Amino acid sequence: MRSGLVPLDGDEELARGGVTGRVIRALYSAFLAEFVRPDDIFMHDNAPVHTARIVRQLLDEMGIEVMPWPPYSPDLNPIENLWALLKAEIYRLYPELETAPDTVETLDLLIQAATEAWQSLDEDILDKMAVNMATRVEAVLAAKGWYTKY
Repeated sequence: MRSGLVPLDGDEELARGGVTGRVIRALYSAFLAEFVRPDDIFMHDNAPVHTARIVRQLLDEMGIEVMPWPPYSPDLNPIENLWALLKAEIYRLYPELETAPDTVETLDLLIQAATEAWQSLDEDILDKMAVNMATRVEAVLAAKGWYTKY
């Protein structure tokens, strides 16, 4: 099931306003329960905002099993391929964004473009990436954590 695209605001408690465990916890609290079914294994990477204690506590409270995630394992992460597809679609829909200045207006246009691009991606591609996860895991295990074709 395809979710909506949710732009993340930075943490207002930080001077630089970056995304923190508090932001991820709020996101997961608001949306995760409607997507993760009882037998699912949730997957996110080892980014510190994903492994923050407050995020782990929430996932435990929600009874959500998280896939164990080895460090530096982009082969396991289909989102890396998805980002490339999404970026290509954004630039196809809005080629002017490739050279746009770093302004609030550009950010607003980028959010609009990303939302449109996300909705225009073929559902079959998303399904294939999800179904392919077992094969990815098997390939990484067989390669003992080394390079795979993924």
